Amino acid sequence: MKQLLLTVLLSYAGIALQAQDHLPQTYSIAVGGGVTLPLVEGNRNEFFNKNGDRAGYDLMLEGRYYLTPYFALGAQYDYLRIADLPDKVHVHYVRPAATLRYLWSDGDKGAFFGFGIGYMNYQERTYRRGDRYGYLFQKGYFGLSFSMGYEFRITGKVSGIFRGDILMADWVNNPDARLYNPDGYDDGVNHNWFKSNITFFNLGFAIQFGR
Repeated sequence: MKQLLLTVLLSYAGIALQAQDHLPQTYSIAVGGGVTLPLVEGNRNEFFNKNGDRAGYDLMLEGRYYLTPYFALGAQYDYLRIADLPDKVHVHYVRPAATLRYLWSDGDKGAFFGFGIGYMNYQERTYRRGDRYGYLFQKGYFGLSFSMGYEFRITGKVSGIFRGDILMADWVNNPDARLYNPDGYDDGVNHNWFKSNITFFNLGFAIQFGR
């Protein structure tokens, strides 16, 4: 009887351990960071007009709850810092997000695409010659985000993520988006389109925990 119970327990433990040998499919928390590449134009700020589109760094925290192994709902927070001292920019961006994922290699590897809608808090402080306290500009924006990446299992409940994110805010209508050919032809169609005046491209790596 003892041998039977031991066999059952060992078999159950083996199944449980084997069930963990894949990327998270119930919930996950990811922590990471990387580089942020800005593309900012037409904004009322001074930093990028003065210093150009300088690279900075990004720190991110993401949580997901998987409704299926291939679809998750969650939230993500990014902190961005860009500086040309003493001038500096801080960005806080939080949003709920939906994630679609494709798995292969028995669930050990995956690729995902995510979409989020949230709030971006933009802050910058710039200094002029002889200025002691600088000029503070701070504003909140409605933002959109797109993300994509590659996930791979490291060991047990730990996995890694190579990811890229696009954060966009300050949407405006571009009245000059008409189609003109070099010969001066105008097709007569209004091709106005919406564009983002504040865009950040984040490239980085994250460690993911979950089951």
